[in-house]
Amino acid sequence: MTRSQFRRGALAAMLSAVLAVSGLTAIAAPAAAATTTTPASATTTSATAAAASAPAASAPAATASDFDPGNIISDANFFNGNAMSAGAVQNFLNAQVSSCRAGYTCLKDYKQSTWTRPADAMCNTYTGAGNESAATIIAKVGQACNVSQSVLIVLLQKEQSLVTDSWPSQSQYTSATGFACPDTAPCDAEYSGFYNQVYKAAWQYKRYSNPPGTSAFFNWFPVGKYSNVRYHPNAACGSSPVLIQNQATAGLYYYTPYQPNAVAMSNVYGGQTDGCSSYGNRNFWRLYTDWFGDPRGSNNPHGAFDTAAPVAGGVLVTGWAVDPASDAPVNVTVSVDGVASTLTANVRLDWIPVLYPSLSPNHGFSGIVGASPGNHTVCVAKANGADLGCKSVTVASTTAAGYLDTADGVVGGVHIAGWSLNKASAAQTYIWVDIDGVGQPFKVDKQLSWTPALYPNIGNTHGYDRVVPAAPGKHQVCVYGFASVLLGCKTAYVPSNEAGTVESATGVLGAITVSGWSLDKRTTASTYVWVDVDGTGKAVYAADNSETAGAAWPSTGKRHGFTTSIAAKPGNHQVCVFGTLENTSYGCRTVTVPHNEVGSFDSATGVMGGINVSGWSLDQTKSDSTYVWVTIDGGGGGAIWAGGKLNWIEGLYPGKGPRHGFSGFFSASAGVHNVCVVGTSENVSYGCKQVTVPSSGAASWDTLTATEQQINLTGWAVDRISTDIKYVWVTVDGVGGPYMAGEALNWIDGYFPGVGPRHGFNITIKAGAGPHTVCVVATYDNQDLGCRTVEVPSTGATSIDSVTGVKGGVRITGWSVDRNSTATTYIWVNIDGVGTAIAAASKLDWINAYFPGVGPNHGIDSTLPASSGSHQVCITATFDNRNMGCSTVTVP
Repeated sequence: MTRSQFRRGALAAMLSAVLAVSGLTAIAAPAAAATTTTPASATTTSATAAAASAPAASAPAATASDFDPGNIISDANFFNGNAMSAGAVQNFLNAQVSSCRAGYTCLKDYKQSTWTRPADAMCNTYTGAGNESAATIIAKVGQACNVSQSVLIVLLQKEQSLVTDSWPSQSQYTSATGFACPDTAPCDAEYSGFYNQVYKAAWQYKRYSNPPGTSAFFNWFPVGKYSNVRYHPNAACGSSPVLIQNQATAGLYYYTPYQPNAVAMSNVYGGQTDGCSSYGNRNFWRLYTDWFGDPRGSNNPHGAFDTAAPVAGGVLVTGWAVDPASDAPVNVTVSVDGVASTLTANVRLDWIPVLYPSLSPNHGFSGIVGASPGNHTVCVAKANGADLGCKSVTVASTTAAGYLDTADGVVGGVHIAGWSLNKASAAQTYIWVDIDGVGQPFKVDKQLSWTPALYPNIGNTHGYDRVVPAAPGKHQVCVYGFASVLLGCKTAYVPSNEAGTVESATGVLGAITVSGWSLDKRTTASTYVWVDVDGTGKAVYAADNSETAGAAWPSTGKRHGFTTSIAAKPGNHQVCVFGTLENTSYGCRTVTVPHNEVGSFDSATGVMGGINVSGWSLDQTKSDSTYVWVTIDGGGGGAIWAGGKLNWIEGLYPGKGPRHGFSGFFSASAGVHNVCVVGTSENVSYGCKQVTVPSSGAASWDTLTATEQQINLTGWAVDRISTDIKYVWVTVDGVGGPYMAGEALNWIDGYFPGVGPRHGFNITIKAGAGPHTVCVVATYDNQDLGCRTVEVPSTGATSIDSVTGVKGGVRITGWSVDRNSTATTYIWVNIDGVGTAIAAASKLDWINAYFPGVGPNHGIDSTLPASSGSHQVCITATFDNRNMGCSTVTVP
């Protein structure tokens, strides 16, 4: 069995329902009284059954007799997309797992990026977002598909135990709701992933209802009719007819098509099996009941009637009720056999803000309503008419009478007050006071003037008023009178015996100073506090005079103040203070200890060849000069001694002397640079500045001329702060190279003193006849000297008259001549990248007349071999390298 299979099959140790009314309903009996029986925890598991611990006695535990296979949950509760907000879902998840096992991500902490899904017949648009919490995904899916968030939470627990699991595996998230995971086959990978699973489950539940725009495909569990529902995937286990009463229940059977048999229902918190037991829909009903109340009840009444317990003269009724839209307490109507009375729901219940984040805890109700001995039906409803249910209770016939008027937490214990008597006797009686299940007797010894009038002949010593010792914190207090009859139960909050505050926590040079006061409310004796800085602390005696402490608790005196200093390095620190009597936290603060090192980066100025920087820096703990570190563009730079004299320093930092200024020069190339300065004692940053270094280069392009087959250009290039010879980059028609500017120019040293004379350039570059574009850049600082056009002359003349495809090759005709010579010239013919020289030697009688003295033999009429097809033909006159162009010809 895999881990995820085990988790799905054994949901052991589930937390009690969050709706349990803590502290109002667990009624303990005195030693002499009969005990009240509470449901036992059922934790039996099996390999195929999802078992969970039973709720605590105060929770609305699921009862098998309440399960109706044809009405598992109402449509109103199921299809309610506003059942829980994202905050309410998050609080609920937080309450189920206090802490996650190391290395695992629990559902309360799970996050996933979601994508947008367009609206369709089942769901409205879901707008995706990055890094959404599981609670947000559950809330948004519920709203988009109008499926209750409570239903989705229960489904996640039913299928994969994700809600209460403190060490979930990835596979549990992969198949979180069991969607497309049939019992008889592996899960479909297309629908894997938490967001996918939650959305598709809600989407599918809506699809089961065959909404408008879809087909009536899902019809084998028709609402209002009987359908045979199997007990198990094994058909041999049989089935029975079930009257499907609503669409929500039909959807549960479409999703998990089995009903529990009698064995599965024999213990709804167990995993007993006869080989034919199925648990999915049973567990859905049970989990929903435990966590959210009756799944078939009214649509979230926002309240609950938790207990009805017999007490002297009546019934103790407890529960809770809220108006989600207001923090004001609501009233509830309590009816005993139809006779109504009113209670206000204003009792503190700390779990209320978990379920309702915007509300305070004070929304519980607890009160005694009168009732005669015998059997009674007690019903509770909210003032708005929302029914919270009914319970049966039997009030015993007894001569005991009394009431618990007060149970309030005070320093040192619980102050109880009330009355108790035996209507048949004037004899002194006792009460039994039970605090958190541990009790003791006390005499009823206070005189009450009113008791003789109401109960004649039994005297007036029937009151009690005392403080019962109890530790600070929340306590359940129940008082029993004569014959162990319950007089009432209340929740009391005993305040801490310890009080105090942190008045200041301040960072100073090298330390943190903390002051405040702390005391024990029961004594004038001074106490200690524990001061913790970043996890390391010390005890501090709180015995200084403190007017504040004396005013807060006059009976304890004034000697409860404390002041201490704790060494600390510069930077942020977490400072926490605790009382040592009861480990009472007086809070934590973030305190910044200032640096010992201070200073300023005053200026950064770009000059030819580099950067000048200046400022000041010192260590406040000494007068010695220090250093700063300068970086340029993240590197380079170096240390500078901050030892320059600045007379004003002594006035601002007495005793530190004047020698803390710095100034320096750093070489840097021309252009924009980022300069940063830090102190070297504590690496304190003094900031960064952006500075532009001007170029020290100067250059000029003076002339550009052309002669036959060459170009000449002159000029100069110099670094004004160096004798180094520089270069220029010359390009001709886009093709370039470096040329040294090293020619002697005697005038240049006079113009730029100290650079020497060798900074001129006189460059000759070969070039074919015709126009050319020449560009020059000074390489030292990339100074662009511009581009110019020049024409290279030639004595040659060439004409290509025709280039044609003929049988067997390419025929070329034309002429080429050197106008100063009778010598034969050539053209270069390139066919598809392969070149051949052709002599211009055919006789052309006219050419000597046009170019006198050159003779007639300068014509071109040649055929070069070439295969049939298309060819690229390019021609160059070789005499002056003139490009005669290219053409495409077709050889037949």
